[in-house]
Amino acid sequence: MNSLDWDDFRYFIITAETGSLTSAAKKLGSNQPTVGRHIDALEAALGTKLFQRSVKGLILTEEGEFVFEQTQAMQSSVLTVQRKIQGEKLEFSGTVRVALPEGLCLEVLTPLLPDFYHQYPHINLILNVSSNVANLTKGEADIAIRLFRPKDANLVVKNLGRMLLGLYSSSNYIKRYGSPANESELKNHRIISYGDQLSTLPENQWLIEHSNLSSCVLRSDNTITRLRATISGVGISIQPHIFCPINPELVPIFKQVDLPSHKVWMVYHKDLRHLGRIRAVVEFLTTVFQFQ
Repeated sequence: MNSLDWDDFRYFIITAETGSLTSAAKKLGSNQPTVGRHIDALEAALGTKLFQRSVKGLILTEEGEFVFEQTQAMQSSVLTVQRKIQGEKLEFSGTVRVALPEGLCLEVLTPLLPDFYHQYPHINLILNVSSNVANLTKGEADIAIRLFRPKDANLVVKNLGRMLLGLYSSSNYIKRYGSPANESELKNHRIISYGDQLSTLPENQWLIEHSNLSSCVLRSDNTITRLRATISGVGISIQPHIFCPINPELVPIFKQVDLPSHKVWMVYHKDLRHLGRIRAVVEFLTTVFQFQ
């Protein structure tokens, strides 16, 4: 038996279904001689006649009937594989909008995005780092990372753990001003605190209570501003521990301090939970934001 060409089977199936070389050629967008060559090649490879020629057209032989039955099953399997593979490729494509705090976006998520795009090259992310809370019900975002638990019954809510905070300075600051040995010595050091909008947060209230108001040299609600100022040696600030791996310039100040912390939540609309691209991003974010 000669080697089989799967394309010959495709021509054979259409010819068997239509009953003539002319009709098969029309359906295949080919021509009669080409269809005939494929049929002759398949018969030669199998060593048997598949059709009887008659005035009414082509009639399958007994062997042809058997081959036709088997090739139909083969064709069905091929189509199933094709739909499965193409479906999975399409499933992991499209746009996903993610709303999250600026600090977590820039310091934690962004450095790991190349890994995500390597795995899911057909998913496009829109990152919303606005200070405004995105309304998922109104479609302002597909997935959100939040520091509070939403109460909307239409949302899937997943707890990512607790974001622990600590006091940090930099080696430049310590060289110039020294490092406080305990909480009471914070009153003698330069402090970077939250701005007006975030001033009432528990960790900022703790910092204000343990420092000297006149020593607060910088206030900002912007996470990255406080982080960069700390790294530059401006003063001591509160930073999430999760920022440390990518910012080795941060130097912890008396690690034993017990600061308030924040639970972190990932939320998305329940109507989206079955979409492949949503599942892919949810899984990725769960891996990225590994809080205690």
